[in-house]
Amino acid sequence: MENSINIEITKQNKQAEFSEMLESESSNYETLNMSIQGQSQYSINSINSNTILVPLFSPNQFNKLDLKKDQLKFFSKQNILFSFTNQKSTKQLQKSLVGISKDIIDFIIYELTGCFRMIIRDKNGNYFCSDLLKICDKNQRIKILKELSNTINEDCTDEFGTHTIQNLIEFASSEEEFKLLLVSFNDFNKITVTALNQYGTHVIQKLIVHIPEKFRMVFNLMFVKFVCIMSRDMYGVCAVKKFIAYTKNEVILKQFLNLVQTNFINISGNKYGNYLVQYLLEKWWKKEEGTILKNIIISKFPILAENRYSSYVCSLFIKLCNNEEKKQLLFSLNKFKSKNSNSNSTILVYINEINNSMKGSNNKNIDY
Repeated sequence: MENSINIEITKQNKQAEFSEMLESESSNYETLNMSIQGQSQYSINSINSNTILVPLFSPNQFNKLDLKKDQLKFFSKQNILFSFTNQKSTKQLQKSLVGISKDIIDFIIYELTGCFRMIIRDKNGNYFCSDLLKICDKNQRIKILKELSNTINEDCTDEFGTHTIQNLIEFASSEEEFKLLLVSFNDFNKITVTALNQYGTHVIQKLIVHIPEKFRMVFNLMFVKFVCIMSRDMYGVCAVKKFIAYTKNEVILKQFLNLVQTNFINISGNKYGNYLVQYLLEKWWKKEEGTILKNIIISKFPILAENRYSSYVCSLFIKLCNNEEKKQLLFSLNKFKSKNSNSNSTILVYINEINNSMKGSNNKNIDY
């Protein structure tokens, strides 16, 4: 067989990002040298009038691996890249993944080595990668993950790349996979930038949910440092809420609570931060952390009541309070009112609101 063969591929409707690769590989495509049991068994051959590149096994290996010629045709590198030029051919390629053997999956990963980043960032290719990951075993996922590990931070903030990275996290099941994923988020900046991105925030949340806490201790220590910044962002606050829901380490939670205490006015007075404070109130209401938050709100209530967003925290606080807690708040507000004769009507509105909420049990207003 000749060492190389000229291959013609129809370029109609190809996506621009694939065209250069296809053109370079379409002419004089050299024999692939992949060793199977110590011998090179891959070569180039034209299959039909479309002259699509297809690596061929010798007859004895073909039978041993139980491979079909159609499968080799579908999953050659050239054919896979060409399939992403339109949605219909991509779906056909995805369907052909059903029921394939481990050897075929290994073959696909080998064929696509060096191309995965380009594929996962393609509007059609990312669907193929997601389906491929579903049928990969641990070692196969690790091969893909190692190729992507240097660019995960950029890929997870990409509109299409984020889906594959999320799937890599969801399917991860070994310590090696966890470490490869977390090493890409080994500094404050990478975590924060990703969490504040509309696509990246989903990756951070997946990391928090799917990677056991014992493997993400370093990640947690870095994450908690910037919760004040993230809690005031529409995407970041979602990551912070997920962080609290899936973090049990008392040291980390104490550090988080200290930061919230220090920055309580700024966080609760923010368009998005007030949702975090409300979430914490409901989650921790009957816990020690909830008591700390209650005392902060009571002491700072007049300030919180004046802000549009932190006033939502005030309203929720009153709703959650029992009568004893409302009495404590009333005492504080009336004390503030007596010391500040020029206090505005907002405080009076809240005093009336609290009194009215207690009428059902006391049948009279409480004043001190």
